[in-house]
Amino acid sequence: MLFIYGRLALGGIETFFVRMAKERAKKGLVTKILLFSKPEQSNKALLEEMKKYADVYFVSDLYPKFYSFSRRFPLIAPVNKKKFKEMMKGVTQLHAYDGMHLLLANRFNKLSNQNLPITVGFYHYIKYAWGKWDVAYYERVNRKFIFNYLPRKSIMFCTEGVKDFYKKQMNIDLNGANTFRIGVVDKKDITLYGNINKILKIVAIGRLVEFKTYNFFMLDVIKSLKEKGIEVIFDIYGDGPEKEKIMSKIKEYKLENYVTLKGLLEYELFDTTVKKYDIFVGSGTAIIQAAGLGVPSIVGIENMLEAKTYGYFSDVYEYEYNLKGLDLPLLDIEQMLLDYIAMSDEERLQLKTKHLNAIDIFTNEYCSQCMEELSKINMPKEAFKYNIIWYEITRVIDRLNMKFNKNHPRTTQFEDLKKS
Repeated sequence: MLFIYGRLALGGIETFFVRMAKERAKKGLVTKILLFSKPEQSNKALLEEMKKYADVYFVSDLYPKFYSFSRRFPLIAPVNKKKFKEMMKGVTQLHAYDGMHLLLANRFNKLSNQNLPITVGFYHYIKYAWGKWDVAYYERVNRKFIFNYLPRKSIMFCTEGVKDFYKKQMNIDLNGANTFRIGVVDKKDITLYGNINKILKIVAIGRLVEFKTYNFFMLDVIKSLKEKGIEVIFDIYGDGPEKEKIMSKIKEYKLENYVTLKGLLEYELFDTTVKKYDIFVGSGTAIIQAAGLGVPSIVGIENMLEAKTYGYFSDVYEYEYNLKGLDLPLLDIEQMLLDYIAMSDEERLQLKTKHLNAIDIFTNEYCSQCMEELSKINMPKEAFKYNIIWYEITRVIDRLNMKFNKNHPRTTQFEDLKKS
């Protein structure tokens, strides 16, 4: 398998690729990854971990000449034939998340005179839904390649909820598309206790981005708990464009002694760090990892403006729990925390055990088996045709449009979801 991606930052997709490489290595399966970045742009620890289990290639390996041009326009830049042949040796599947990278996988098939299965992971539900079909030429090509050209089995949805979301948003038939949970955890021997810290310790982990609104509304919860005399601290791990806004709200609420922005949490420190907390709040893969440690985890619904949730992860893990608008009752997070404090040790122990039992379908072994099955997919015999020059021209124009147009559909992709 060859993963094609940008860089190994600390995030759910990136750590997933590392976990899959590790799981595949246990079974003697070949894994390689091509990163469109410089080595120093990846997280050092994550990159070193990946190198233990996979062959890592960078854009400078495959495109040694005209680095800046090749990184931006890999669909037309000349490749190093010797390095390309080495990279493709033993590969049985090409996997990507980004539309351009999928087209690059298609180019690799042509260059190697093969027709290897190309698969796409829908790791964020809005990736190919913003703007629907009213998007620039290059993005329409990306979506036509996925929805009109690739076999349905090549499309990997993490849940039926996301598949249904695309059926409605894009008005397409997705029967036959795969749905299985991505691998997040290995089963661990965890010893659980029902007690809590004297000062309630809450943690959130993830990129500080616009759609992760729980980083904001949790500050209202902490402020309210503080006013009720509840001893509580809230630590936020991560970095991103919303960092200054979060810090500003912390200062406005005078919560500097209660809420701390801790910065990035190194991948290998996740378990030892999170086990020290009483409650996790968040979404994505981090909430699964926390649940796998037996830490009670409250779902942070993305784009939700109020401090509401579907509940604990252990109650809603079979749903697309971070997606706004599910047909599930909404619970008040502050009240959940108050109820948690009031629980007996036995009740808290039962809740922790439920979380530990909920992660079975998120194991790396199960996901690796599912992904390996996709290597048997038969790709279409006919070539996928598009105007590659116009593709690149419109991609450049649209990037400039996004930079200067505040109303660009990708810039405003979460606004409708917040209002709904």
